[in-house]
Amino acid sequence: MNALLKTAAFESLRYATMAWTSIVSWWTSFWEWYFWTPELRPIRQYFYSDTDVPEDAVTVPEGAIYIEEWMWNGYKRCVVRYPGDPIPTEWPAHPCVQTAKCPWIWVGDRNTEIDLTQTFAKFLVPGNRITMDLVEKLIRVTDRTRLVYIEYGSFEEKEFPGEGLLIKANGPL
Repeated sequence: MNALLKTAAFESLRYATMAWTSIVSWWTSFWEWYFWTPELRPIRQYFYSDTDVPEDAVTVPEGAIYIEEWMWNGYKRCVVRYPGDPIPTEWPAHPCVQTAKCPWIWVGDRNTEIDLTQTFAKFLVPGNRITMDLVEKLIRVTDRTRLVYIEYGSFEEKEFPGEGLLIKANGPL
């Protein structure tokens, strides 16, 4: 059989297979969505705490940080709650629907050049505040740690603020 004919036949079968797989995947996804829409809730909920947290807590206890993990467009996003904040039991809407404005281009430790940009990316949810308490739970912070970020827009290197960085919703310019 001619090599060109073999190649044409192989490519035709390959594209037909890809088309069939796409159609079946779309059809299955559609019917799963239509009949089995899951309840709106985070995929995981947990505390960062050095002490035990009671299971029946209605507010975040002192010394703890509450995290809700959500999946959105294939990405994990985390909602953070600090001591005194209520722990939700119902979610009227997905917290990640509204896009977030990223306040940094780069964030990390200036002394060691450790890049924390991807570590903090999952916390880019409007309304979140990334504080030093959260940072201390995520990475090892010593007296030599100098946490800085390069501000989006001005490209200025700034010290990580003590009150934390507030993640705002993306809006009109």
